[in-house]
Amino acid sequence: MRPPCSPVLLRWRPASRGRGASWGRASAAGFTLVEMMIVVIIVGILATLATIGVRKYLLSSKTNEAIYMIGSIKAAQEAYKDETFRYLDVSSSLTSGFYPGDPGLTKYAWNNPAHSDYARWNELGVETSSPVQFGYATKAGTGGTVPQVGTAENLPYPTTSGPWYVVRASSDLNGDGVLSIYTSSSFTSEIYFEGEGE
Repeated sequence: MRPPCSPVLLRWRPASRGRGASWGRASAAGFTLVEMMIVVIIVGILATLATIGVRKYLLSSKTNEAIYMIGSIKAAQEAYKDETFRYLDVSSSLTSGFYPGDPGLTKYAWNNPAHSDYARWNELGVETSSPVQFGYATKAGTGGTVPQVGTAENLPYPTTSGPWYVVRASSDLNGDGVLSIYTSSSFTSEIYFEGEGE
């Protein structure tokens, strides 16, 4: 009797050139071209998904700057109002962000004495030790119509008789000409966005 052994894959060999049909061991073969192509396609798909995921993560980390700085500007405006009973009108316009050039692909130091609004930003007391990638603007008033700062959020800013402020952060994060815009105001604690991550 034969001792037990590991199973052997057998393949039927049809008769050819004078030999009879027989059973024999299957030869060990490598990957076929089709199997290799499937592996290459799967690896390509996984690499594409990883690239998209990393890009979204990087854009998300950049937008955290805008959320943090808008919160700092709002806190500074409230502190200023506690002392003076009004908000400080810092920026010459909501589209003239506090940065030396176009916001986006380059980061700039926050401390920018060359900017026309520098003295008022200094008076407001907003500071950050790291460079910024967004341009920031804040307009304030004591009454009247509050300016709209974007289209997507459709903020229903009222006509008011009391003090108000609006904060805007904008940047072209990927250089495609489309801005990511974040806005908030004295009327809400929420931060609205338009074109997040573009």
